[in-house]
Amino acid sequence: MPPTLVFDHVSKHFGSAHALDDVSFTLEPGEILGLVGPNGAGKTTAMQIAAGFLLPSSGTGTLMGRSFADAGARRFLGFVPDAPVFFAGNAFDALRFAAQLNDSTPTREEMQRVLERVGLTEWERDVRRFSRGMQQRLALAQALVLAPRVFILDEPASALDPQGVRDVRTLLQELRAAGAAIVLSSHQLSEVALVSDRIAFLYEGRLLRYGRLNELLGSTEEVEIALRNFAPGSDFPSSDFIERWGLASPSGAWRVPSSETRHFLETAWAQGAELVSVTPMRGDLTELFLQWTSSKGQWTSGEGRRR
Repeated sequence: MPPTLVFDHVSKHFGSAHALDDVSFTLEPGEILGLVGPNGAGKTTAMQIAAGFLLPSSGTGTLMGRSFADAGARRFLGFVPDAPVFFAGNAFDALRFAAQLNDSTPTREEMQRVLERVGLTEWERDVRRFSRGMQQRLALAQALVLAPRVFILDEPASALDPQGVRDVRTLLQELRAAGAAIVLSSHQLSEVALVSDRIAFLYEGRLLRYGRLNELLGSTEEVEIALRNFAPGSDFPSSDFIERWGLASPSGAWRVPSSETRHFLETAWAQGAELVSVTPMRGDLTELFLQWTSSKGQWTSGEGRRR
């Protein structure tokens, strides 16, 4: 089965400003791609290009095998912007309008099921008076009413309470299980890590990291070393030990760079320590986000090459 979404060396320039610079990635059916990066990284520009709202300055791409500019491709797309805007009317009016833009005429029962699925119980009030969280739920309902095969979601849970965030997480997992392909952009990195299969990390318009989440999270260069019968103090013979590696956690473990594992163990063994375990550390997406942002290193991919 061909990829649902393809970016092939896509760049987007606004005058002299480069919003995207030679970005390539793919999205497969039944997959969630977490699109992350700091403000101004190019995430929204990438999603707007994928949705056909902007044309790339260079490069090519496809949505459901058709070019981004192909109106027919958008029939398969459910798009949720970060700040949805609604016309006067109730929730059914909003869903009916979204469906009519794609030549669809859902029944009231179908629309009611969609509203219930996103947890929106206020149906008759003017949607312009909805809270920000309610409007986000309604925007999700507008995407769902089209029964799309691909979703592009820009901060879909930013205004929701914890229960709402959990509801969105469950919904995304259900959509993926049904075969939908999803691009998810969010600053709630813990949620991105919980649902994403792959991560694309943008920085200043460039793709710095791209790969499967488990590979990226497993790429941290630290290990946790647990010891017993070892408690260095201020009178410890190796005076630089605590300064270099600090004190143990309450469980008697140290977290040290992988490259220093041998030196650490030899120093500890020389003082009678007993090794309990050495465990490679699994990365945390928030920590990696901060690391990638600060290092601004060469682009690397868990599935590709270094550029």
